[in-house]
Amino acid sequence: MKVAITCDFLLERSHYVEIIENLCEVFPDAVIYCFAHKKGAILGHIEQRSIKSTFLSNVVSTEEEFYTHSNKLPSLAKNLFVSCDYDLIINVSKGFSQGFAKCETTKLITYLYDLDLDQKIKKTFLQKVFSPFVHSWIKKTLDQADMVLSSREDLLKTLEGLKTQTEVVPPPFRVSDYALFPKTMFKHHFFLIEAKGVNEERAKLLAEWMKEWGFSFQFIGPDAQLTNIKKDYAENVFFGDKCSGEHAPVMAASKALISFNENDFPALAMGTLAVGRPVILISSLKKWLSGVGIGFVDSFDKNELKKAIDNIITDEVLEPQKVRAHVMEYHDIKFKAQMKRTLDKFYHEVHKADAAHPSDCSQCK
Repeated sequence: MKVAITCDFLLERSHYVEIIENLCEVFPDAVIYCFAHKKGAILGHIEQRSIKSTFLSNVVSTEEEFYTHSNKLPSLAKNLFVSCDYDLIINVSKGFSQGFAKCETTKLITYLYDLDLDQKIKKTFLQKVFSPFVHSWIKKTLDQADMVLSSREDLLKTLEGLKTQTEVVPPPFRVSDYALFPKTMFKHHFFLIEAKGVNEERAKLLAEWMKEWGFSFQFIGPDAQLTNIKKDYAENVFFGDKCSGEHAPVMAASKALISFNENDFPALAMGTLAVGRPVILISSLKKWLSGVGIGFVDSFDKNELKKAIDNIITDEVLEPQKVRAHVMEYHDIKFKAQMKRTLDKFYHEVHKADAAHPSDCSQCK
C-alpha cells in the first residue's frame, strides 16, 4: 500500500506537527503535500522526505500568517494534485488540506485535528465576504473523504450531517518522555506558570498575586512576549522553552502548573500530569482534559485563581499514578497502534469492495 501524507502547513514546531511526525514513523516512505512549508524550521522525520507545497511557502512563515490567506486556499487546493501513484492519502487537517486534488480511485482518510480558523485571525473585509464560501468548502471537502477521524468528540458534533464514516482518535503525546519521580524526591514548594497565554500585563499581575499569597513561582515555556519585563525579576523566574528532558524534573518539583493558554493543545499540562503533579487550566481546555488533579478557572480572575490554588493545596495527597492516568489515552504508542489498526481495517474493507466491483481507472492516469 503506497501512502501519501497531506497537511495544511509545516511552518514551526507545534503539536499539530508532532501528529504528522508520528505518521511519518508509521509510514517512513510517505511523501508529504502541504500548502506551505518553511524549509529547515522542523527537524526530524519530516525534513528527511520529499515535501511538495504551493507558492505560500515563499509568503508565510507562521500559522497566523497562513490563516490570513484562507480565502485563497480552496483555489490553491485544486492546483496541488496528489499523484495517482498512491493507494491512500492520510490527511492531517486543521480545515483545508482534505481538499487537495487527487485521483478518483485514491482513498482519503482525514484526521481532523481542529477547526480554529475563526480564532486565529482578525478578518479583513475581503475575508469576511469570503468566509461563508470557505466554511462551506471545508464542510463539502470533509464530506468527500472516505473516512473522517477526529481528535475530539466535540469536533464531530460541529460536523453533524457528515455522510462519511467518523471515529474519535485522541492525538499523540510522548508520555514516555515524562517519568514518575519518587514522591519524596522534591519539596513541591513553587508553582509553574505557562508563559504562553499571558501578555506582559497579565504576567505582572500573576507575579503580584503570587507574591501577595506567599507563593514562589516560575514561568515556563516560550516567553518571547515577556522579554521586556524579564529584567524586573530574578533570572530563575523564567525557565524558558526547553526539551522534555529538562522540563520533566521541573514539573515534578512544582506544586502545580497554572495555564491560561487556551489556543494550543495543552502539552505542558499533559507533561505536568504525566509526572504526577496537578494543573490549573482555563475552562475551555475541558475539551482535552478533566478529572482528579485538574482544576479549572472560567477567566483570568484573582479570586477564581486563589480558590483553585487552595483546592489544589488541600488535595496534596493525590496519588501520582492517578494523576498520570489522565494522559495515557494520548500516549503516542497508543495513537500509532490505533491509527494503524483503523487504516488497515479500512483499506482491507475497501479492497474487498473494489475486488467485488472493479472499476476502470484509465481516466485518472
